[in-house]
Amino acid sequence: MIKELNLGQLKEITTRADKILILSILLLSILMFFLTPKIIADSGTNKQIVITLDDQELYRYRLEKDNRLKKIKFDFNFEGETYQGVLRIKDGKVKLDRLSQDISPLPIHSNMGWISEPYQVIVCLPIKLSVTIESNSKNEEEIDIMSF
Repeated sequence: MIKELNLGQLKEITTRADKILILSILLLSILMFFLTPKIIADSGTNKQIVITLDDQELYRYRLEKDNRLKKIKFDFNFEGETYQGVLRIKDGKVKLDRLSQDISPLPIHSNMGWISEPYQVIVCLPIKLSVTIESNSKNEEEIDIMSF
């Protein structure tokens, strides 16, 4: 196999410094893959749960770190009918319970699990409902990003 890929020559021309450099870059890449969400995430305690339906904010609740399970019910309208959703909140994490099978045939949104950071989201695609977490400790003015 090595002869077919001609890696024998590559092994001969790489020095010890080259191998250390390649290994260092590889380890740094893997480390950054796991650390980036933690670096980006805001560790502030002033977090809010935001429920949006079709890009319009429905409700906003304060995310509390409480050891007891708390259930919050919210009503929303979809195609002229009123439905009810239930959020579970515990230990600073939130989860969306199964919505009605009429509007969401598959329970993917409830299988998405618990979220606790601003970069995480729960989505129910058939009705465009999303549950996100926002942190108030950072001002949007501090973010200086330009995309093209």
